[in-house]
Amino acid sequence: MRTRLAVLTALAAASAAPLAAQQPTAAAPVPLETIRKAVVTIHALDADGDVSASGTGFFVAPEGMVVTAAHVLSDAVACSIEMSDGEKLRCSVAASDTAKDVMLLMVSGTPPAMLRWGSSARAQDGDEVTVVSNPLGQLPGTLSKGIISASRVVSGTRLLQISAPISHGSSGAPLLNAQGLVIGVIRSTMERGQALNFATATDAIRNMQTDPAAVAEAQTMLRKPTVTARAEPPAAAPTRAGGPVRSIAVGQSVSGDLTSDDELYPDTSYYQRWQLTAARGQDVTIDLSSSEFDPVLIVRGAADSSLINDDGGPGCASRVVFTARTGGPYTILVNTTASPHRQTGHFTLSVSPGTKPVDPLNSGDCQPVAGASGPARPLTIGQPVSGRLTSSDELYPDTTYYQRFSFSARVGQDITIDLASPEFDPVLIVRGTADTSLINDDGGPGCDSRVVFTARTSGPFTVLVNTTSDPVRQTGRYTLTVSDGRKPVDPRASRESPGDCRPGSLQENLREIPERPNE
Repeated sequence: MRTRLAVLTALAAASAAPLAAQQPTAAAPVPLETIRKAVVTIHALDADGDVSASGTGFFVAPEGMVVTAAHVLSDAVACSIEMSDGEKLRCSVAASDTAKDVMLLMVSGTPPAMLRWGSSARAQDGDEVTVVSNPLGQLPGTLSKGIISASRVVSGTRLLQISAPISHGSSGAPLLNAQGLVIGVIRSTMERGQALNFATATDAIRNMQTDPAAVAEAQTMLRKPTVTARAEPPAAAPTRAGGPVRSIAVGQSVSGDLTSDDELYPDTSYYQRWQLTAARGQDVTIDLSSSEFDPVLIVRGAADSSLINDDGGPGCASRVVFTARTGGPYTILVNTTASPHRQTGHFTLSVSPGTKPVDPLNSGDCQPVAGASGPARPLTIGQPVSGRLTSSDELYPDTTYYQRFSFSARVGQDITIDLASPEFDPVLIVRGTADTSLINDDGGPGCDSRVVFTARTSGPFTVLVNTTSDPVRQTGRYTLTVSDGRKPVDPRASRESPGDCRPGSLQENLREIPERPNE
């Protein structure tokens, strides 16, 4: 096993960035005991389920969100976290920004403690800072102190240079200010110097779960190879066993549903087991397709180790082709990609005689619609729509609920979209307007969301009625309006500075519901 800490090699030309005023002193710093409970060890797992690398991470949200450095899982097939009391949980990737070297993971259950974000923009050179990490993957809860030596911008990312000692295994650890608030994520060191360590400043990354580029990048992390041999010793056994083994025959096609009652794979994705027999020497093609999740096929017994395929069939379907060396039985796992988190839904599994072509990795014909379990509802410009967001709606990667709408416009037409709710803090996500999505939290009056754009095409444009991730899983009534023309967007509105938004307590709108991640 090895521990990881990236080595920064090109900082000589970076200049110190201007810094804001000193942070105000908080009345009650976060207790060290709470910080240590919130800090976890991240384990990168290889295809055999063995730990190949380790780093540090920390809880930041009650729904099980963990922040770490992206390079900790750069070569991982799966991952797990180990909490301060020794409990281990499987994890999946919800958002990733490798350019900034930050990743957001998700685990099930309620964290024992959470850390809160501070403002890295207010940090000054000379401020005292603390790092709590797991050096070498063997010393959890290790505390080190130092100061901010400088603030630098490297490849467009703001880094805090610190003197606090760090070691391999500390990547992803929280950098804390004097109040115990997170202002950075430990990422790198210069080994040809002394106490030259660096953390990614948090202000630009603290809401990456709502960044469509980071969510899209997460889809590429922890992905199984297209078709490869993989040994599966006991370490890769299911985390929850006891499910039935169903039968399928050559020439047969069956339909089924993958649900939250099915078994859990080591990467915490659900799977079902099927069994197949075939004539010795027979060519066999197995196809798995679904319109509700991104399928993965795992076939055991067809080679010295397992065959795994993600997108080898048409579109996003999976396909495995092999020649039966024996009569079997062969075990087929109907599985999903690890991200989005714990996908479920309807599928079709087919076994055909003969061989069919398998698409190469990244052939480009897979364009899944994340979370699309049904058609988008139509919108008409100038006609408001009222609705209710409920616990039966689809889940975004940050585990917030959302509904999808669609509308068309004239090329060159100015459009304003408003989302208002008296019962939750609304977020608007609009797709199809540009190369990336447009996201707005509080750009309208009060806490309302507003997106304004000029239609470069006639569409269709997709609108997601969504909420902030805190409070968790909000529901309630809303009004969605698409108007002709442009209206002003609150320039102060952002996740860090809500402008004129002063929401009251939303606690009464929360629902205790079982986990049902779909997106």
